Amino acid sequence: MWKSHNEPPSIPKDCRNCAIREATLCGALRHDQLEILEEFKSCDRILPAHSHLYRTGERLNEIYNLLGGWVALYRILESGRRQVLQIELPGAFLGYQPKLDDPMLHSAECITDVSVCVFPRKAFPELLERHPVLGLKMIGMMSQDVVRTHDHLTNVGGRSGMERVAHFLLQIYLRLRHRQHAMGSDTLALPLTQEMIGDALGLTPVHINRILRQLRERRLVVLHNKTLQVLDLEGLRRMAEMPQFDRAEL
Repeated sequence: MWKSHNEPPSIPKDCRNCAIREATLCGALRHDQLEILEEFKSCDRILPAHSHLYRTGERLNEIYNLLGGWVALYRILESGRRQVLQIELPGAFLGYQPKLDDPMLHSAECITDVSVCVFPRKAFPELLERHPVLGLKMIGMMSQDVVRTHDHLTNVGGRSGMERVAHFLLQIYLRLRHRQHAMGSDTLALPLTQEMIGDALGLTPVHINRILRQLRERRLVVLHNKTLQVLDLEGLRRMAEMPQFDRAEL
């Protein structure tokens, strides 16, 4: 069962006891092959909320499998403003980029307490060569990231403020509902501040606050005390102009 954001993250005893293994890179391996990654990984680690896995410009020796908690990927503009690129949930693979020797192009901040398993960065391509099934799994995960990035770019560049917020909340809601297997629940944990939502959508916190109030008045969603309650799923979908739920559940 997936943990809510207010439950402390934990490290599974081993890969066989990892509750989210199928959603991670490790899901590519059969049960009897899991020692491949157990022997390859460097360690497991728990990081507190508001700490960083890495920052822009750092040259990493590690890459990370997100086991628990939420992470925000972001860049700081020359003006000092922050652009949130993506909200990552358990199962994400973080810190990998085409040229592994280059400095990181974005930062990764822990929104909540986070647990990760850590892999050596420079040796990772060799692991993929020896076990192509892992490479195929990575291609699938990266393809999902591309789809989500395209949706996010379309949302920020092509929709009104209210439509942006509706789409953002609906996408997060569907991703969480899909992962938590809570298909009957309309209320889920959402540990995001209005400032962070604004940084993701190019809107000020004041504007976000006003839009959230309007969405509540329209009986679509309620965001309160770090929980998201969807009151009218179909109405929110129409507001968000999202015709296919399955795309948002990536």
